[in-house]
Amino acid sequence: MLATERLLEIEAAVGQGVQRIVPLELDGETLRLVLYLQDGANVRVAEQWEGNTLKRYSYYWLTATDKLKIGWDNAPHHTRLANFPHHKHVGQRADLQPSFETRLEEVLAIVLGDH
Repeated sequence: MLATERLLEIEAAVGQGVQRIVPLELDGETLRLVLYLQDGANVRVAEQWEGNTLKRYSYYWLTATDKLKIGWDNAPHHTRLANFPHHKHVGQRADLQPSFETRLEEVLAIVLGDH
């Protein structure tokens, strides 16, 4: 999926919980952007696509002072966790948990449901 197409999908999906979207990189099938939420928190988004397959992702939800709330990603370095390579860092990078949220839309349901 082209990054520009994905950006349009994200814009359509975010709704009122997101104050603004700031694209950082839209290069072929690579997308990086920041979603600024109404409460000042933000979600940092990075996705790499190969056709219609999401190959790599990271979604990091930070407070208004840039402290980690939850960060989801599929970097293949925590092999002992269930649902490898999908995992999340909760509150701090060292608190690792398996993750079953593997798409931005699933992460946003959690993030925006918390507001």
